[in-house]
Formats: sequence, C-alpha cells, structure tokens
Amino acid sequence: MPYYSAPFTFNFQTTLVEVDAGVVDVDCNVLYDAIKLAQWSEEGIIYDRIGKGSGLNDLGPGVQVGITVELLGAWQLKFPAGNYVARVAGGNLIGGPSGDPIAYSAGVQALLIQSANATVVTASGSIPTANEIADTVLRRSTANVEASGTGDALSLRSLYGMVAQGVHNTQVSANSLTVTKSDDTTVLGTRTVTTNSDAQPIVGINSD
Repeated sequence: MPYYSAPFTFNFQTTLVEVDAGVVDVDCNVLYDAIKLAQWSEEGIIYDRIGKGSGLNDLGPGVQVGITVELLGAWQLKFPAGNYVARVAGGNLIGGPSGDPIAYSAGVQALLIQSANATVVTASGSIPTANEIADTVLRRSTANVEASGTGDALSLRSLYGMVAQGVHNTQVSANSLTVTKSDDTTVLGTRTVTTNSDAQPIVGINSD
C-alpha cells in the first residue's frame, strides 16, 4: 500500500517517489521530511530504507550547511509525464540506480540544481514577497541611494543616474547638460547636448 505525504506518493512496490501532478519544483528539505515519515509509516517499516540525509550542521545563528538527500537502492523520484521542466533544488539529491535519482518521465526535462557548498540561511520574521521587494525599490529615494555605501560609485550611467536625470535639478549651458545630486546643488555629472535652431520645440508629453 503506498504512503502519501504531500506532494509525494511513496510506492513501495515500484520503489518510486511519485510527485503530484502540477508540482514542478521539489525542495530537498521537504522531500527528506516526507521520506522520514514514509519510512516510519506502518507500511514503510517492513521495507528497506528509502533514503538518508546529511548536512544541516549549524555554521552560526540562522546559517546551516545545505542538505544532501541520498535515495537508497532502486528508489527514484518520478514526475508525471507531460511537456514541462521540473526542478529539484534546495540541496543536493543523489543516489538511485546507476547514480540517477530521477526516473524517466515522457516529455519531462528534469533539472537537478546541485551545489558543492550549499548553505541554508534562516531568516527571522516574514520573508518579503516579490511585490514588496519591487515596491521598496520603486519607493526608495535617490537621497538614500547616495547615502548608501553599497554598490558602484554614483554615476549617470546607472539606473540611479537615469532617475536622477529625470527628477533632480538640471541646467543647460551652451552644449553641456549638468545633472545634480538630490540636494539639487552638488554636481553628479554632465552630458553633451546637441542643439538645432530649426527644430520644433516640445511643449508637452501625454501620459498615454
């Protein structure tokens, strides 16, 4: 009788760890937790071990060595057939027949994202979402960028420099455009401009 621990079905007859349909990313830590539960199950205890794990040694507050999960004997991980890319990450997955831990599935390209020196960093508090990170970047003021010591030197040839040219004080004298920093006084950089007395002036830009 198979044992199920989402998103895995452990089939002791076929020695396959079958991944639920629709799941394309497998985390090694989640897989190892499920393996331990399956091995301790009423069905699992009468069979040989499914796999073993190593790693997760503490390197300091919130930092651990990444996990390596080894599938034992003939056990393999199997994704449902289909036309998609499946990924195994969050550690290293090894073992299986002839050293292949992933069983063949028609149409599936399985990627093992391995690391020789993986570490796991545990963050305190909630992890920001992609939208929260994007909003923080978009709302960050140029003054805060200038005060930071992280990254390359301040330059017009950067994303910060592009924003500065749009929102900071700029002055044109002869053929030179001067762009200031956020204080609207300190010069950030200059650019050469080309003029043409016959050109039509721009008097407005729509937001369309």
